[in-house]
Amino acid sequence: MGIDQQNPTDPSPPSRTADWRALAASVFEHSREGMLISDADNRIVAVNPGFLELTGYSEGEVLGRNPGFLHSGRHGPDYYEQMWGALRSSGFWQGEIWDRRKSGESFLALFSISVVRDGDGKITHHIGICSDLSRFGEARNQLEKMAHFDALTALPNRNLLNYRLQQSLATAQRENRTMALVFLDLDGFKPINDRYGHAAGDRLLVEIANRLGLALRTGDTVARLGGDEFVFIISRLKNLDELDPILLRLLCDVAAPCRIDGHEMRVSASIGVTVYPLDGSDPDTLLRHADQAMYQAKQNGRNRYHLYDAEQDRRSQTRRDQVLRLRQAIPLRELDLYYQPKVNLRTGGVVGMEALLRWHHPECGLLPPEEFLPPIDNNDLIIDIGRWVMGEALSQMKAWRAMGMEMPVSVNIAGRHLQCADFKNHLKEALACRPEVSPGLFEIEILESSTLDDLAQVRETVVACQEMGVRIALDDFGTGSSSLAHLRHVPSDTLKIDRSFVSNLLDDADDLTLVESVIGLGAAFSRQVVAEGVETPEHGLILLRLGCDVAQGYGIAHPMPAGDVPAWVGAWRPDPQWALWADTQWEMADFPLLVAQYDHLKWVRRVVIAVSGGAMQLTAAELNDHRQCRFGHWYYGYGSVRYGKLAEFQAIEPVHLEVHRIGPEIMRLKESGEREQIVAQVRLLLASKDKILDFLNRLQRAVAHRSHTLQ
Repeated sequence: MGIDQQNPTDPSPPSRTADWRALAASVFEHSREGMLISDADNRIVAVNPGFLELTGYSEGEVLGRNPGFLHSGRHGPDYYEQMWGALRSSGFWQGEIWDRRKSGESFLALFSISVVRDGDGKITHHIGICSDLSRFGEARNQLEKMAHFDALTALPNRNLLNYRLQQSLATAQRENRTMALVFLDLDGFKPINDRYGHAAGDRLLVEIANRLGLALRTGDTVARLGGDEFVFIISRLKNLDELDPILLRLLCDVAAPCRIDGHEMRVSASIGVTVYPLDGSDPDTLLRHADQAMYQAKQNGRNRYHLYDAEQDRRSQTRRDQVLRLRQAIPLRELDLYYQPKVNLRTGGVVGMEALLRWHHPECGLLPPEEFLPPIDNNDLIIDIGRWVMGEALSQMKAWRAMGMEMPVSVNIAGRHLQCADFKNHLKEALACRPEVSPGLFEIEILESSTLDDLAQVRETVVACQEMGVRIALDDFGTGSSSLAHLRHVPSDTLKIDRSFVSNLLDDADDLTLVESVIGLGAAFSRQVVAEGVETPEHGLILLRLGCDVAQGYGIAHPMPAGDVPAWVGAWRPDPQWALWADTQWEMADFPLLVAQYDHLKWVRRVVIAVSGGAMQLTAAELNDHRQCRFGHWYYGYGSVRYGKLAEFQAIEPVHLEVHRIGPEIMRLKESGEREQIVAQVRLLLASKDKILDFLNRLQRAVAHRSHTLQ
């Protein structure tokens, strides 16, 4: 009857239809997707557990109901009409629908609806399958958050910062407004991280990030670039004055103490700022400029802000280019040492040479060190150059010795090089490579200011050099802020008086006094004193009378190539004036006599300057009263007591009275505009000045002779 008869004793395999029905039932039951089946009138006849979990309803609450009870109200009638139209025409529809859970929460679902028909083509059922898109939305939001926000602080990261910076720039351009980009780096964060651990450091960063977020205005952005670096976009500024309180508030908020795990932690901030449209660069360049300004704030002392300066940036780039070019100078053999003689003013002999660096620049010619060394003061290149200088000077000493000229040489060493860990070893190796050179003839000059960073380390290095036999000189002595401390802690052999004091001692009584003080310190601490900046024979003469025997300067010789030194030494002759005073003993009690000479010169110079249109730097009493000028104070005070019985002293008074008659007369003529009479009176004043100087010179000789006789 059309039905296959099978042996009842054989096991009957299940029909294929039964297999598929069982499989379909299993899929319906276990699918995580929501499934529902409705009849031809669209009443729900079956739902799976996935549907119940998605909507929050129980099976009893949904069976027999139209699925429309799930509508959220977000779609209008047209939306559903379009859906039913597709089902009637094609038997299938797929789209996103906002539905509502039993809790009232709306959710977005992806629905696929298929129509089931019987053999006659009539609709018998609808099958709906839905997926919860909100799950995917949460994942998408999480991924987006990871891509745009810092995981530790929840602040925008570099990606989001770049986007917002572009938007802010576009707004600033469109609205013609000012915008500031601020780069902030924490000062002192690394030591805290190292001491308390990274977990505590992270909590500190979170606390700082929270403070920074609260400090900003609505519409501004703070982002974390990584580590302890933060960037701010401060938009819609009316003017730069509005920026200052914001930056100060950031500095204060960062500097306030934080309490982490029972420990009080303090950091500060260095802030760099660049302002658009003053800095009209692209976003990446603006960020770089703000970073450069932040670095400058750190260089200036930290816990402050610094505005980016395009001109300063240009100079910085120029310096970087100079450093790169200077780095090539050693292998290209462009560096050279010139030598400036040091002479003994009392004996007239040449007692040594100072090696001075020069650069034979292919485009700029011969450059002195002040034109190319400052950019590398804090660069390790200064160490390489210092090593070259020491080696070159020692080799030159070896060459001169081979010629029969044993010449002491001093070299200048930068503070960074002196404090280098292997300085002592390198010096030892340089000396060992030239055993012909006596270490006692080699001297290292160190700037007084270069010893400030670490006196203990400098002392250790200096002692090690002296143990090798090398001498140490404190250069530019008197220009630092702690000269006495250096004398006490740095065991130098020589003090070099800075040229700025020596060159002015003929015109400035204060410089004269300072030079005399340094000479006195040298004697008290048993240091040799060398004066730089001797420009005239008179400089040498006054130094000789003050007790400084060794000097150098343009008045003796300019720095010269090594090849010119032997001929210069052979031709050198000291100034004859020095020999006249070489055996003269000069007591420090007579030092005010030298000062008085320069007080008189200064008084005359101030009158001449006033006549020439300059400001009158003398009071009415100093101009008119011969007892009230500084020279008069000395003459009628200390000078009268000490030298009053000497004829040379008594001869000065009439001329001094004449000077104080001429000076006021010159100022009266200036007021009346009598030009010819002014010129004549100035000539008389200068002649009287020369007479006083001549009498003072005679007095000084008489005093020196008296001191010599009394011994």
